[in-house]
Amino acid sequence: MSLSSLQDAKEQIRQAIDIVDLIGGYIALRRQGRSFVGLCPWHDDAKPSFTVNPDRQSFKCWPCDVGGDIFTFVMRAEGMEFREALEMLAERAGVSLAPADRQQNQADNPFERRNLLKAMAWAEEQFHQCLLRSPGAEPARRYLADRGVNEESIATFHIGFSPNEWDWMLKRGATANWQPAVLERVGLIGKREAGGYYDRFRGRLMFSIRDSRARTIAFGGRVLPEFKRDNDAKYVNSPETPLFNKSSELYALDLARDAIAKEGGVLVMEGYTDVIMAHQHGVKHAVAVLGTALGEKHVPLIRRFTDKITLVLDGDAAGQNRTLDILDNLLALFVAHEVELKILSLPEGADPCDVIRSHGSDEFRRLLTQSVDALEHKINAVTKGLAPGAAPHQSAQAVEAILATLAKMLPTGASASSTAFVREQQMLVQVARRFGLGEETLRTRLKAVRQAAASLVRSTPLGRNAEQSAPVQPKPTPQKLSAWDRELLEIVLCQGDLMDALLEQIHEEDVEHPIARQIYAMAAEMYHDGVTPTFASLMNATEDAAVKNLLVGCDEVGQLKLNADVQKRFSDLLADRERRHTEARHRMTVAELKTNQLDSEQADRALVALFNDLKRRQAGSTPTDG
Repeated sequence: MSLSSLQDAKEQIRQAIDIVDLIGGYIALRRQGRSFVGLCPWHDDAKPSFTVNPDRQSFKCWPCDVGGDIFTFVMRAEGMEFREALEMLAERAGVSLAPADRQQNQADNPFERRNLLKAMAWAEEQFHQCLLRSPGAEPARRYLADRGVNEESIATFHIGFSPNEWDWMLKRGATANWQPAVLERVGLIGKREAGGYYDRFRGRLMFSIRDSRARTIAFGGRVLPEFKRDNDAKYVNSPETPLFNKSSELYALDLARDAIAKEGGVLVMEGYTDVIMAHQHGVKHAVAVLGTALGEKHVPLIRRFTDKITLVLDGDAAGQNRTLDILDNLLALFVAHEVELKILSLPEGADPCDVIRSHGSDEFRRLLTQSVDALEHKINAVTKGLAPGAAPHQSAQAVEAILATLAKMLPTGASASSTAFVREQQMLVQVARRFGLGEETLRTRLKAVRQAAASLVRSTPLGRNAEQSAPVQPKPTPQKLSAWDRELLEIVLCQGDLMDALLEQIHEEDVEHPIARQIYAMAAEMYHDGVTPTFASLMNATEDAAVKNLLVGCDEVGQLKLNADVQKRFSDLLADRERRHTEARHRMTVAELKTNQLDSEQADRALVALFNDLKRRQAGSTPTDG
């Protein structure tokens, strides 16, 4: 794709997609004047510091010093390169992209992301066709039939089978010209210590794991009883690869996204077959975690589609206890991101697949109506079996556990208008009544628990074993943007009619900061081509996130100075530039004099010049009578 066509496509996409709608799918936004604000997804944001400007179609978080446009946001939120973000947003906007240019005779890099995705799509089809056609897949077909999975679900979920052979995938890959190194990179095969490769998923029913754009990125394999060896795990997921991070993905999200919007929430289950059976019976807003607990990396993914989650727990004690162990962190996480979390505990011994298959979707939906707020679930769990009038120490332990959860939910408190704060007050009233305690007593104790937790956090950065840890290498300090460089960019962005004068008086080498210099050079080139540089045109001319961030920051501040005397700003800019040059000459002269680099005649001339410069500066700064 040529540069001009790429910029045209970017501009079409930018005009077609509202940045507020896009970012609002990741984080909760609320209007504040002409802008929208929300909690930044990239730092622990207690008060909304993330700003979205719909007029300029930009975003900015000042504490993080991160800003940009729709492309920058998607690249950062999704961990994508620019081309991937461009393709994703083009698809959303309905804009057709020409294929990217490739130099003549330049071969594809086999490890490019798009090539890895092709390898996974190919492997998915091999597993799926094996399940449908191979005589050796009969145990897998029988297992699915016994679990009630029908042919439509097998096709919809791209279920497959990996034969119980050490080199089945390896041989098929060779036939299809897939290098073993590529198959290893995506986790389909493993490398032996003694040399050679082996199939990772032999003898397993294969579940395709797809991203939200329905691209196959990993597999989950369930070993079949006929092929299980002593040390085999029941389920094995693909390892971490350039395509897959198990803590950042959810099974069947690509199939559930429309139903999530329709139902107004998402059901999060534990198993592949739980989700398949739910969808098969019309409960299509179900997804599953991938061998890990629901956690922090899932939040931005879920927030793209909903702010309401129901966590469906199996009826076994192990699953209940696992959730209780992480519930405090989940509550704190979802409260911080304004996500409503409910919990459904199924009857003892039951899982979603069993309930839906045995009793149907109507009964399952009836159970869903019994889901409780996650905090209420915690209270119920710690007070379970605790009869009224229980021993004081048992009641005290229960109260402390509840207060510890509340303290984690709102570690620094909240404003009176906060939904979380209101919920906290409701819980305190409920606990006070349950245990016969005064509400003020509970509030005082909660404050003390919070302060103790905050003190612990402050006192533990070094840690008990800090002396044993490797020394932390300091990161290089990035060059700071000078006030002069920032003022220049603000004038470029907001006072386009001064470009002639700027380019005549100020040159690229006058700009110290490398990114600011790059922006000034872009603006100069644009102006020489007959186009007045603006915020929008400069944003469209680059894919560099650092450049876009600086453009957003300078434009936001520059817009606040539109009523200032622009001629005075320009003259001050030139005067400051001359003063900076003079100071640089002085430093060089002093250094040369100190190190005896000049002969006596040169030294005399340098001293005279230095003295005259100082006299002129003093005369220029001497106030005159008015």
